[in-house]
Amino acid sequence: MNPAEAGKEALRQGRFQEAIQLLEDYLAQVHHGGQGGGIPASRQVLEAQMNLVRAYHQLGQAEKARALCLKLLQHPDPQARDWAQKILSRLPQTAEKPAASPSSSRQRASQVGLRIPLPAEAGSLGWAKWGSLAVGLLFLWWLSFGLVGSHLDFGRLSFPRQLWFLQGLLPWLRNGLRWLVAGSLAVNFGVGLLFFAPWLLDHLHQRLHKLRWASLGELERHSPEAARLLQRLCAQKHLKLPRLGVIPEGGPLAFVYGTFPDGGRIVVTQALLQRLAPDEIAAVYAQALGRIVNGDILLMTLLGSPLQLVYLTLEQVSHLGSQRRDLIGHVAPLLYLIYTVLSYPLFFLSRLGTYHADHFAVEATGNPNGLMAALLKSAAGLQEAHKNDRRPSSLLHCTRLFSLLDFKTTAAATAAVRLRDPAQAGQVFRWEQLNPWARWMQLNSSHPLLGQRFQVLGEYAQRLRLLPELSLVRTKEEGALQKARFWADLAIYAAEVVGMVIGWLVGLILYLGLRDRLDPKIIAAAAVVGYGMGLWAKAGLMYRGPLLPQPTAVLSLLADPDADPCRSQPVELEGELLGLGPTGYQLGAELKLQDATGLIPLRFTSPLGPLGNVFSGLKPLRALMGRQVKVVGWFRRGNTAWVDLAYVQTGATRLHSRPRLWLLLLGLGFVLLGLWGAFYFPNLRFYLR
Repeated sequence: MNPAEAGKEALRQGRFQEAIQLLEDYLAQVHHGGQGGGIPASRQVLEAQMNLVRAYHQLGQAEKARALCLKLLQHPDPQARDWAQKILSRLPQTAEKPAASPSSSRQRASQVGLRIPLPAEAGSLGWAKWGSLAVGLLFLWWLSFGLVGSHLDFGRLSFPRQLWFLQGLLPWLRNGLRWLVAGSLAVNFGVGLLFFAPWLLDHLHQRLHKLRWASLGELERHSPEAARLLQRLCAQKHLKLPRLGVIPEGGPLAFVYGTFPDGGRIVVTQALLQRLAPDEIAAVYAQALGRIVNGDILLMTLLGSPLQLVYLTLEQVSHLGSQRRDLIGHVAPLLYLIYTVLSYPLFFLSRLGTYHADHFAVEATGNPNGLMAALLKSAAGLQEAHKNDRRPSSLLHCTRLFSLLDFKTTAAATAAVRLRDPAQAGQVFRWEQLNPWARWMQLNSSHPLLGQRFQVLGEYAQRLRLLPELSLVRTKEEGALQKARFWADLAIYAAEVVGMVIGWLVGLILYLGLRDRLDPKIIAAAAVVGYGMGLWAKAGLMYRGPLLPQPTAVLSLLADPDADPCRSQPVELEGELLGLGPTGYQLGAELKLQDATGLIPLRFTSPLGPLGNVFSGLKPLRALMGRQVKVVGWFRRGNTAWVDLAYVQTGATRLHSRPRLWLLLLGLGFVLLGLWGAFYFPNLRFYLR
């Protein structure tokens, strides 16, 4: 196999550095052979040059890819020129790190290893780990008992006649044996996961994301500080050096997994190594190593790896759904929902472990500003890299519990990274520090919100007598103003629950006052009616009054510290419509709008609600992807910001979304269900006597 073919094969297998070396050597030999300084006419040489451009692009070496594309624009083959022009339009304007990184003047501690107290937000990681392990084992026991233990028959088990006085203990003994078998299965399954989980995740990422293992020398080429840091910390902690992996993914991402301290894996994307400064890369690796040393990621891998089987099934079903036109594609949203719901119990441990890992990284590097910059660049880079995804990135979802940050809470970073003034950039994250909703909405996030992490890292910098990279100002007056309105907003946000409680109380009062005339079912029926009326109230309060939008920009919305998830703000935005998954993937679809100041998610609602979205509601929007549009809707803010669409307009075409109508129809359905139950459901008095 000649070098051109070998380079093509290495590119196909994701070994981009090797592909570049082989293809560059081949082209150097061709030019040295006397074919001139222009573009060789050989078809094999042309293919080698195109493959070399692809390899440069995958490794983030945009300048080299651009230079070769400019040469190909002079090629006599018109198809080669068209191909080069298309690739040039996709290359980022500044993908490579400057030779003199701004981080060279970044403030950092004069020495590493200084002790810094943990913040109050960190809590007790030990209690969280033991509690999570207990809950996980209890769940495994319950599952084993339901599937196996409860079906075991010990009816033949009995005592000899001489022990007739123990016959009363037989039911207890039989149940105890069932529980013991279930417990044994749970423990054996857990022990098996200790050894199987890392292997499962290795093969999952190798199959889905082209994971390759890298040497410490490769890391040293990108960040000598990171290589020295890993060696020093592993020697201090008496650990084996973690296995280092690289994934050729578009966005800057880092994650860590493993079930034994000496068997950890730290995996980063090639984009992270290319876009971050050397000291920022070192901070990322120190943070990942902190999760291994602290032990939380070991437990996360043990408990979270079975969820990856659900995600692997989701990927296969989604792939089949894109090839076939039957209902199999619509199973994917259900699997996506199951995967998301089962991930929630692990969010608390992940958030707590993140605070402790950040603390470890700051003590190990003395560089809180480096970690702060790495978080900001990674968050903005992920949004930018995946803004055109036709469906949710499998890598982002698959590594959500194990990664450096939660990709679902990175919308504000796209606006902050565009601001060169640190004080202005910090203002974008004021909502996550001031607004009481942030603490509640953080329950939906696998990591602490970025603004809260920046606040803690800023406090670390002040303790080290450093100027924080981001200026985060937090005043007591603003916080008090937010808390004064919070409880009223919470009642609106939970209006259906409030309505259900009120309905239950009304039903209970009616039943107690007219016990001889009414059946107990009136209590449940009144609660259902109250739930429906609560949805009506929520629709009226969240989308109150006529829609009179004000033209605005994404940055202005993200920097608003008063935004909340229930008091929606009518807005009008103009920009490029991006994202949107294919049919059968709409529960995870990511519809977004990008203007000159940032990127914000959009939510489109069919009149039939989520089911309408899954089967047909989003089809008209696909024709608008990548076009300049005007969107009008209601801006709301939770753990991420979004706009509930009223309509999308381009030219004379206007596509309507119906979030208010869906709530009203759903509320009407519950009211009718409650009224039907009150008059036609069988009486409960017969069953309760």
